[in-house]
Amino acid sequence: MKKIIQVLYTVYAWIINVSLWSIGYLVSIISTIGVKDKENRYNAIERMFTRISLRLLGINLDVKGLENIPEGEPLIFVLNHQSFIDVKLSIAAIPGNFSFVSKDIIFKIPVLGRYMRTSGHVGIRRSDKRNAYGTLNEVIKKLDAGKSVIFFPEGTRSANGELGRFKRGITMIIARSGRRVIPTAIVGSGGYLPKNSILSNPENRNIGFRFGRPLEFPKVEKGDRERSKDILEKVRSEVSKLLYN
Repeated sequence: MKKIIQVLYTVYAWIINVSLWSIGYLVSIISTIGVKDKENRYNAIERMFTRISLRLLGINLDVKGLENIPEGEPLIFVLNHQSFIDVKLSIAAIPGNFSFVSKDIIFKIPVLGRYMRTSGHVGIRRSDKRNAYGTLNEVIKKLDAGKSVIFFPEGTRSANGELGRFKRGITMIIARSGRRVIPTAIVGSGGYLPKNSILSNPENRNIGFRFGRPLEFPKVEKGDRERSKDILEKVRSEVSKLLYN
């Protein structure tokens, strides 16, 4: 019986998500005709429709620490990654407009890829160091232009909910941009939609979203390995505290 409920709920979830995303995309296209700054409009519309979809799915998103987010400045949000739904949760919970930094393979998907580019999200091919370096410079330009960015530095979803190792690329962004970092933890999304499952678990719809206090690091043009290691350990430690405490 439990499996039947999971299957029915999962089908319902896909219908809701795809339908509302499609409607939101159509609204975004129509509302930005003749508008140069499409990114912010796309972000705002996506947030609205994402919040509606979470309500229809019965997901209770408990957000804490909003008072830790400084206003009026671009920020670097660093999150753990447990589930495919983490992206939608981030869109719903994080205030302001921002760009995701994600795997470039998503940008090759028809329609979705075009939407991602128009929304101002950034794709990175980690296997190609030259491409990755250029992408990180693009992210710094986003921050300099006043837009926040979101990183899932583990690079993939955790299969067991444990916090994985962070990839070093993010340290270049932090050090060279001089922007403040908001450590962020998503608690429980892996229970709702695990990495190795296509079925959602409707009994696990209580998910926590925790923002930590801003972290500041000196701005430098060129970093060194020891500095990168210190930044990585500090950021990961703060995310870990939010996740496990």
